[in-house]
Amino acid sequence: MSISYSFIKMMGAEGLLQAAQLSILNANYMATKIGKHYKIAFVGTKGRVAHEFIIDLNAIKKKTGVSEEDVAKRLMDYGFHAPTMSWPLVGGLMIEPTESEDKREIDLFIDALV
Repeated sequence: MSISYSFIKMMGAEGLLQAAQLSILNANYMATKIGKHYKIAFVGTKGRVAHEFIIDLNAIKKKTGVSEEDVAKRLMDYGFHAPTMSWPLVGGLMIEPTESEDKREIDLFIDALV
């Protein structure tokens, strides 16, 4: 609780709003780019996601045998932290970019995933 409280106090209302907006912007940028190569689960009616999104790898796994764990481990080979696997969608990867990710790092992640 103390870390969360300290973060909130340091950021203030404007900082928290900006962090939330950047997280949502980053997630939608990534989902748009990655969505050309992977199925994005749980997309809103306007094709948008929230601050996170889920890649559904079930069809790829069925066709090739490559699992979400295989993809997550390969991302680690490229120096990226493995995404959350199989939650809330079994066979999926939950991608959660934060407000602190810059475009260069986001693009490197997208390239590695593609």
